Amino acid sequence: MELSDDLASAIRKSWSESGTAEGTDSPISTPRGTPKSSTKGSITAEADIPEDYQLLKHHYAISDTAGKSVAQDGLVDVLRDLDFANNEKASPHSTRRRSIEEVSRIRQWLNPRSSFSGASVNERQVKEEVSDRKCWITVVESQDDLWPILILKHSLVLSGTRYKLHVLYSESMLGVASQLSEQGIETIRTNDISPLLVDSATGSASSAFMPTEEGRPAKWSKLLPFVSLANVFDLVCYLSPRSMVLSNVDELLESNIVSSEIDNETCVLLSNTMHEPPTLIVLRPNTEADACIREYMTVYSSTDNNGKWAKLRSSQDLAVLRALFEDSWGVVASEYCYRGVGSIPTTAKIIECCSTQPWNANDETSLLWRKAYSQLVN
Repeated sequence: MELSDDLASAIRKSWSESGTAEGTDSPISTPRGTPKSSTKGSITAEADIPEDYQLLKHHYAISDTAGKSVAQDGLVDVLRDLDFANNEKASPHSTRRRSIEEVSRIRQWLNPRSSFSGASVNERQVKEEVSDRKCWITVVESQDDLWPILILKHSLVLSGTRYKLHVLYSESMLGVASQLSEQGIETIRTNDISPLLVDSATGSASSAFMPTEEGRPAKWSKLLPFVSLANVFDLVCYLSPRSMVLSNVDELLESNIVSSEIDNETCVLLSNTMHEPPTLIVLRPNTEADACIREYMTVYSSTDNNGKWAKLRSSQDLAVLRALFEDSWGVVASEYCYRGVGSIPTTAKIIECCSTQPWNANDETSLLWRKAYSQLVN
């Protein structure tokens, strides 16, 4: 095929022109350089290739150069804020808290569409009703818990929460649960949880307590959310039945930091304290934790010279959680919670009465409870 002189000249001219300079990349192309390791172990990049871009090996589909610069500058700011060279010895819980926040920030820049940072602002928002898979949980511990739980529900409604309160109860607390149901509160009946002695020869099991024994529900009440809600809810926050919410705390159920930390491997639960009965516990109900607790509460031998059986009979829920999950237990919202008889801190969003009968006490927390009670009944 013969070409005209003008066309052949144009083609030769185009071939003789210099192409794109080596090492220069399009905003959406794969970087051509390869990282080099220095003798100090730090990572560098070839000339003309942004260091942070090469280090993370993540390609952004951005329509203009200015957009690319903003995204990369933001990522550099995130990386600079992280203290990779901190040699100070930190506690395991503070280390976990810091690492989760740092990982979440990096993931947000690496993938803006991921669940760690929410949907892209350019996507159509699909509203899903997630409140049915998350909820507040409390437990009927005694016959005196009717009004305290009604006040807890009342305070949650006044706070403007998006989530329902569900009340767990065992057979011995059926009377209180029935009255709560009549007041429009959703209740969930659960199986009792207490130490079981299994005869190795016959396989028969006996409980450490009689069904009507005083104090039995309260003794193991904080275990019920772990053994009663698997495959029912994705995330729950237990609140003490004698607590009252002063302002909205939905962030405990909505925070990505909180929900992503509870992976049921490195972290099983978060609470406001580990050293005394907590006012709140955030957890993801699952069958593994359920099975773990029930197995721990079961003794396969006789009562003679059995240290575990004696220990369990004199133990309680907090000791069981500490024995099983102490290394995967974190602290959250400690500044939000207050339990005591002194002045209520200004940072408190959830208070808990020390008395099981706050209507008979005169401390500041009980007086605030009685004020809420008067609002509810009038």
